[in-house]
Amino acid sequence: MSLDTIKTTVLDAAREKADAVLAGARSEAERIAAEAAAAGERSTAETVRDAKQRAERMTTRELERIQHDNRLQILRAKNDAINEVFKRVKDALAAMPDDDYVDLVGKWLGGLPAGVGGTLRVNPRDEAKFSARLDKLNRCRKGDGKFAAVVADPRIESGTVVEGPDFAVDCTFERRLGELRETAAGEVAKALFG
Repeated sequence: MSLDTIKTTVLDAAREKADAVLAGARSEAERIAAEAAAAGERSTAETVRDAKQRAERMTTRELERIQHDNRLQILRAKNDAINEVFKRVKDALAAMPDDDYVDLVGKWLGGLPAGVGGTLRVNPRDEAKFSARLDKLNRCRKGDGKFAAVVADPRIESGTVVEGPDFAVDCTFERRLGELRETAAGEVAKALFG
């Protein structure tokens, strides 16, 4: 064999080997690329899925917050309506004729323990009506607890506070209506809102 033939045979064999290696490398590269593309698609799909889930969670949280805010606004509106009912009751009680007004407060005072007496603190506009009826209020009392005087106190809106040497008993309309509001708010709400 001649040198050219050997050279050609060796080169052809080398080319075949190189082509085979290149074909194998191409095949491996294509396989890797296909796997990377699949992984990329999976990764992209996972990223999209994760983003959708985050967006759904954020939307759900925002909707829950909005619903909570709406419930609070509705509760505030209902509470304001209930407060308005009790304000009107208080205003109606304060506008009662003098005798009825003092008689109502007298009933509350009659419920105090027998030994409770002292000074009646009232709103300045009520001082004269309570002073004029002080004897009647004392006659309704049982026991030795008597009311000694009526004193004007601008801090009191309506009703009275009985003040003794070491105590004070709140018989104001605000307190009485506050107690009533606590116990009757459900019934008032049911009447107002169904």
